[in-house]
Amino acid sequence: MKKTLLAVAVSAFCAVSGAQAATDWGVHDTDEIAFSGLLSGSISEIFTFSLLSTTSLSTSLDVSSNDAFKIDDGMVWLYKENGATDTFLSAYAGTGGLFSAFNLEAGDYYYKVTGLVTGPRGGSFTLSSTTAPIAVVPEADTYAMMLAGLGMIGLMAKRRMG
Repeated sequence: MKKTLLAVAVSAFCAVSGAQAATDWGVHDTDEIAFSGLLSGSISEIFTFSLLSTTSLSTSLDVSSNDAFKIDDGMVWLYKENGATDTFLSAYAGTGGLFSAFNLEAGDYYYKVTGLVTGPRGGSFTLSSTTAPIAVVPEADTYAMMLAGLGMIGLMAKRRMG
């Protein structure tokens, strides 16, 4: 039984290693988390998602600090899908810090995680992404139009009374 479980675990571990794995998160929930373990070689994993409204994202990439499962040069790249040519938005080194992207329009996006597995037993990383919807704030000219309209109503009311 233990050998079977070990074989399944190794198969699953190997299944996510390789050229370019893709994970579809669908519509981005408030919190999305992905964990990946790789045996060797270069990392190039894609995490696709959609935003339904103007949103800000906060992202962190934590690479294993354990020398046995080490990843060097971990990076997160953020792209907006635009048909044939995707738009690069930003990138940052995955050293456990927090990265934010503000005022992203509704649409399809993806993270690309890259790096090099250098640990003798492979490498692992965790990608976390959270969203915060942007509250729509009226522009100054909207308030000016509203005040002008109220002024006109007040002027008309004063003329009728006088």
